[in-house]
Amino acid sequence: MQSTWREILLWLIGVLTGALLVTFGRWMGRQEVAERDQTSSPAFQPVAVPKIERQPEPLPSLPSPIDFWVPIVEKVGKAVVTVESEEALPGGQNAGSGVIFDGKRGLIVTNYHVTEGARNLIVTLKDGRRFRGKVLGAEPHVDIAVLQIPATNLPEAKFGSSEELKEGAWVIAIGNPFGFSNTVTVGVVSAKGRSLQDEGVLLDDLIQTDAAINPGNSGGALVNSRGEVVGINVAMRPGAQGIAFAIPIETVRDVVEQLLQHKEVRQPMLGIRYEMVPEEERQKLGIPAERALIVRRVMAGMPAQQAGLKEGDAIIAINGEPVRDIHHLRYTVRKAARLGQAVRLRIFRNGTTLDILAKPAWVTIRQMLQRP
Repeated sequence: MQSTWREILLWLIGVLTGALLVTFGRWMGRQEVAERDQTSSPAFQPVAVPKIERQPEPLPSLPSPIDFWVPIVEKVGKAVVTVESEEALPGGQNAGSGVIFDGKRGLIVTNYHVTEGARNLIVTLKDGRRFRGKVLGAEPHVDIAVLQIPATNLPEAKFGSSEELKEGAWVIAIGNPFGFSNTVTVGVVSAKGRSLQDEGVLLDDLIQTDAAINPGNSGGALVNSRGEVVGINVAMRPGAQGIAFAIPIETVRDVVEQLLQHKEVRQPMLGIRYEMVPEEERQKLGIPAERALIVRRVMAGMPAQQAGLKEGDAIIAINGEPVRDIHHLRYTVRKAARLGQAVRLRIFRNGTTLDILAKPAWVTIRQMLQRP
């Protein structure tokens, strides 16, 4: 009986041991498969996200140094017209330019020599419309004429100031040279206060520019970088390149207003004849200034005489500034006259200096030319 129980116990132990061995074998098999899978399959690697850098927004394209003229030309060019004569004029030219300054009344300013001798004038606008022009007034000695056409609501140019112009400032000339309408040339202000004694007796306060001005440009616009007309083109120097001239817009404005109101032109005067003092004479007289104007003649009844100026006086300063050149006094007189002011002159006379105040008088050009 005991041997039977011992056999049963040994059998149970054998069964349990076998079961444990089978279980352990299965576990080892799973572990081997897992290790094999890990070695055969690459480990998961996170995908690197590329860094996105913010690209700067492209800047708007800036205009080249010349492109800023484009809108100015488009605007002012509409007010520049062609002025033609139906008959041949002296000198062979029968066409020039003009500038509309009053679009409501159809008023145009041009050069006198553009209209000189013409009986029938044709004005052509930039848009192609053509009108007969009527001369309302003209003054040959300042080379200015005013025309009117039977049209209203026209584009007009804005007048600026030439007094603010500096040498080297950009300007453009717009006109119709050789019949090529609305031709634009670019240049700079070369000088101010220039004189053309052979072109007319009173053309002595001109703007010099290297903007090309050719036959047919006369009467056209000289325009600053703000789109304002600062001069009316008047002449080029024959045989010279890069030398052209324009009448300052202040002179143009004065002349136009007087032609429309009085049909004649007045100019401000002190009533003296003068010249730059030669160096030898300056040293001989002991004039205490590098530059001076010597008074050669004082006109009777004019502001200079009434203020006490005498022949032989040396002007060494004008409104507190040393004399610059022969044009300094005339420029100052014109400016003072427009403002209704007097001019202060520092005089050197017989070894002493004194200040004199003289208020310019407006004298018609006809009277000026009649004076000896």
